[in-house]
Amino acid sequence: MARRLRPFVEREATWAVVLAALGFVSMCATLPAAAVLGVRAMRRPRGGDGSEPAIGMLAFGVAWLSFLLAYPAMRTIVLAAGRPGHWVARAFLGSVAVLAVAIVVLSGLAVRMHPERRVARRIVMAGIGVAVTATFTQAMSLVLGGLPAWSFLY
Repeated sequence: MARRLRPFVEREATWAVVLAALGFVSMCATLPAAAVLGVRAMRRPRGGDGSEPAIGMLAFGVAWLSFLLAYPAMRTIVLAAGRPGHWVARAFLGSVAVLAVAIVVLSGLAVRMHPERRVARRIVMAGIGVAVTATFTQAMSLVLGGLPAWSFLY
């Protein structure tokens, strides 16, 4: 039985929703990639079954929900980074920016890569997984480690 290859636009829309769903876990690092792929899926309505623009809009809704869930922790980290002497929070924000760029590049590769290249696709997905895990671990070590910004939030 032959496998059905999904069209390019359909793969973009699916990846946009997946990356938007990972937005809370990745502390908003996957949201730029979800936005890029969601816009591409909405702008190219041809090539799939016609549902790609709707899936792209769904990705934006899920990204908004992920942003709202991650907002309290990210706000605390940004407030701590604004205070003098908190280099750990600044380093975290820099690493989130670098990992967000890496996730955009890796997700672009994952979408454009032919589905029959299983090993290369698994390596790319593992790279995205490592980036998400690293960001989540760094954020939780900051927030749960007693970030001084918690005291002046109220």
